[in-house]
Amino acid sequence: MRVGDIAAGRAGDKGDMLDLTLVARDQAAYEQLRQALTAERLQPLLNRVVPGPVLRYELPGLKALKFVLPQALPGGVYAAMHPGLHWQKAAIWLLLDLSIESDAQGLRLLTPQEAR
Repeated sequence: MRVGDIAAGRAGDKGDMLDLTLVARDQAAYEQLRQALTAERLQPLLNRVVPGPVLRYELPGLKALKFVLPQALPGGVYAAMHPGLHWQKAAIWLLLDLSIESDAQGLRLLTPQEAR
């Protein structure tokens, strides 16, 4: 199942940090996202469009996962070599376009190319 089918996303920036938040449609979807979307799994994928580390924060009361990329926009959105708004959109759409698949080993995360 595609992440965008079970969650809504938003992106924002503050200084040189990029903030990506996914809000699950229900508790079952939140549990799937929480298990599949770890910072370790997402860092190589997000580093295709956004440099630096990926930090994940769980917001269970909101059924949300917040991913903070503290070095995404060096010098802030206006000083960065990459336009912030376009990076934000690319990063959040990359997350929303991922697929989660369940198998005998648990949940797997698939890129759009792998899911086809």
